[in-house]
Amino acid sequence: MLRILLADDEPLVLIGLQGMLEWEKLGYTICGTARNGRIAQELIEREQPDIVIADVKMPVMDGLALAHACHEKGPLPVFIMLTSSEDFSYARRAIEAGVVDYLVKMDLTPKSLCDALARAAEQVNKERALNDTARTPSRTEMEAGLRTMQDRFLIRLYTGLIPDEEHLRQEMKGLELQLDGCLVAACCEILPSNPGMTSDQQLKLNLSCCRMLETTLGNYLPAHATGTDVLHFNVLFTLREEPPQGVKAFLEPLVKKASQIVYNYFSARLLWAVGRPASAPLSLSRRCRELDTLRVLLSEGEPILFAGDAENDATASKLQTVAQVKAYIRDHLSEKLTLADVAAVFNFSPGYLSQLFGRYGGGFVEYITEVRVAAAKEMLEKGDKKIYEIAEELGFESSFYFSKVFKKSTGLSPREYQQK
Repeated sequence: MLRILLADDEPLVLIGLQGMLEWEKLGYTICGTARNGRIAQELIEREQPDIVIADVKMPVMDGLALAHACHEKGPLPVFIMLTSSEDFSYARRAIEAGVVDYLVKMDLTPKSLCDALARAAEQVNKERALNDTARTPSRTEMEAGLRTMQDRFLIRLYTGLIPDEEHLRQEMKGLELQLDGCLVAACCEILPSNPGMTSDQQLKLNLSCCRMLETTLGNYLPAHATGTDVLHFNVLFTLREEPPQGVKAFLEPLVKKASQIVYNYFSARLLWAVGRPASAPLSLSRRCRELDTLRVLLSEGEPILFAGDAENDATASKLQTVAQVKAYIRDHLSEKLTLADVAAVFNFSPGYLSQLFGRYGGGFVEYITEVRVAAAKEMLEKGDKKIYEIAEELGFESSFYFSKVFKKSTGLSPREYQQK
């Protein structure tokens, strides 16, 4: 409630003002009354009212002098002036004193007083908002603000939106980021144990995973995790120099350990695509683009892949081929996808495609099952299709076979999953 102080040298006016409105119902409370300006000034210092309704003419100190004295110390309280005349000079002086309204006693009504109070309350709220904005942020707020700016900067760096070294230096000022030495960027996907999580729950999980990883990895090297959407984030590793045994040999055990800790705490699995080392910050955008091929190859069976694994042309070509086959499978889930049929689309022999998928894709049949089950989960969560319709749309021979495959993969029947 807003606190109101009444100041007038006429007792009947004070009584009349107190009885004119149902103050409490309107969101106001009268914290005091005064018969002259000096007493009013003392009450203002003690009671800290938000609004003062004062008579212009009072003994010892008049209302305008009171408003001027208070206005010199700060914008609050807000003043509403009462007067017995319509003399414009009073109104002009009242405006100079920061008074928000000027009311003639003879014309005063509950409505005009309510309107004046509403304008005064609006001014009080504005002043409070300005004070909140102008106050010195706490250390926690400063740290949160710095973190937000660091994350925004890194996302722009990853996506190539920082054009040159000059812009890099300008944006780096004050960010407290260590970007010297050997830089390695990784893209990470979160696989929650509960597929029915809300967006808010996914966001909370993402933030928790990022902080847990930073804490765990921070025992060995600087690492900064930046969320890119609710189930994905990037991690920037900063090494003093490229390890003699290679980036993969150094980082892989750390990544595995951190992933296990995340799983122990949040029951969420992580899929990692780790890039090649960059010697300069502006090279990170190119390294991140190189990870696109790796990301589509990640699965629970192969949760960590390093770009260095695809350094030679032959391996890179095979990885690209598997990525293309996987994209074809995702686009044709409703069709009968046998090994021979898909191999024919790409002019391979079934044996070669099977070997290729076994080495770089986690298994042909396994991948099709994984993608179909994932798609089925989404459809079941939406709840707008019957189980037999989902089975038919995803290329299963029958709803019975669909249920069997789904339960083997998730431990629940489609109906149990949907109910859960």
